[in-house]
Amino acid sequence: MAKQGSAKPRVRKKKKKTGINPNLQLMKIVAGVALMVCLVVTAGLLASRFLMRPAPQVASKTKPIPITRPDSSPLDHSVPDYEAFHREAVVPPPPIKRIKPITNGIPVAIIIDDIGYDRKMAEGFLELDVPLTFSVLPEGTFNHSIIDQALKKEVEIMLHLPMEPSNYPSVNPGPGALLSSMKPDELIAQLNANLDRVPNIKGVNNHMGSKLTASSEQMRQIFTILKKRNLFFVDSRTSADTLCRSSAELLHLPFAERDVFIDHEQTRAFVRKQLKLLIKRATRQGYAIGIAHPHPITLEVLKEMLPELKKAVFFTYASQVVAFQQG
Repeated sequence: MAKQGSAKPRVRKKKKKTGINPNLQLMKIVAGVALMVCLVVTAGLLASRFLMRPAPQVASKTKPIPITRPDSSPLDHSVPDYEAFHREAVVPPPPIKRIKPITNGIPVAIIIDDIGYDRKMAEGFLELDVPLTFSVLPEGTFNHSIIDQALKKEVEIMLHLPMEPSNYPSVNPGPGALLSSMKPDELIAQLNANLDRVPNIKGVNNHMGSKLTASSEQMRQIFTILKKRNLFFVDSRTSADTLCRSSAELLHLPFAERDVFIDHEQTRAFVRKQLKLLIKRATRQGYAIGIAHPHPITLEVLKEMLPELKKAVFFTYASQVVAFQQG
């Protein structure tokens, strides 16, 4: 039997602390609040997207523009600016009245074609001291000297524009020619180059061109450039198939046609007969355009008949007869 004094005393175990860390508890609270804020914001956005409609916009009042009379006094009403944009708010000016040239007789223009290669013949025509129109080829050898003299004599200058004839290439219209085979860019580039080579021109007429003038598409391309440069066109009428007039009317280009070729036969009797025909035609229709060339016989007969011609008609420039026809 064991002794009571020999029993071992009981040892009490320490209990572990179970308290929550204050810092961790604060972090949980902050995270919870942030989550709640995110949920509230998301819910608000969804509600705004699917449940809310934008409020209707109130249209701003259109500021009126007053209609005024020509004397700037306002009328009793006004219109909104969008209406004023689409229609005139003032009375439009009257159309321009074209004034026919003041003449002492029937206006007749004589165009001398093929100028630029024969300086002496050009000087001979300048000595006539009557209003003439020189139509100058684009690459004439003496272009600048002839043009300088012509301007001093108050002679009008045109470009004599080479164009493809129906019997090309057996008949060559010369350097700078416009050909039916050219693409639009090529045609316009060559035309602009020719126009730039002859200074002080007022208009253009065709050199040959019986084939090209029968092409309405290409004539419209040509006339578009002439219109931009404020030039007129005289159809030399080298073919009855010409479509120049309809193309010019479509583009509202100042336009006229040759009435009489004066010297396509080089005899004195023929040139004299053609000049009388020019007078007859001018008397009948009120104006006329004749085309001649720098030939000795033409110059001699024209000089000889000048007194007779001056009694019957009034010599003027091609531009004036074109304006007369547009009036």
